[in-house]
Amino acid sequence: MIWQETFYTRLVSWLKILLPLTALAILSTLFLLSRGKESATSLPYSRVDLQERMKEGTVNKPHFSGATRGGDLITFTAETAKPDAQDDTKAQATHLSARIDLTSGTQITFASDHALLDMSADTARLSGGVSVNSSTGYDLHTETLFTSMREIAAETEGRVTGTGPAGSIDAGKMTLTSDPATGDAHLLFTNRVKLVYQPQN
Repeated sequence: MIWQETFYTRLVSWLKILLPLTALAILSTLFLLSRGKESATSLPYSRVDLQERMKEGTVNKPHFSGATRGGDLITFTAETAKPDAQDDTKAQATHLSARIDLTSGTQITFASDHALLDMSADTARLSGGVSVNSSTGYDLHTETLFTSMREIAAETEGRVTGTGPAGSIDAGKMTLTSDPATGDAHLLFTNRVKLVYQPQN
């Protein structure tokens, strides 16, 4: 009887030591396996790349959209955009494209390699090979174009060339406006306009 009590006492004493050690070993193993799995599935972001993006504030695929008071829809998209180094109310954008969907059904698009967005004035200055296209048949090209981001208003800084429904166009300036009464958009060419009429077949 005494031997049985001594054996039981020693067994309990050993179990008090072995069980916590076993539990600790199991928890350690689970912890290591969990860390290994997390490391294997983590995305391979570069610390240097993240620091540069935070420093420069570059935004990929920015999207701006809104509607005019007349109900026309205006959308601006770019490949990248980042705050201007000299004015924090402006942003430098690359590969900008803009689309205007008029209530009349006409669609006008702008595209350029570079653009300066003025958020305080809601305007954009497109530069570097600007193209202007419309669903009515205009395909125009210029070096610099100023456009509103809220209203149907745009104008070139200089010469514009291209084609229209009537033929080829060469002008010193082009202005885009809208008629408040009808909502239709109008392209006005000024400064030594040259139009070569090309009859349609």
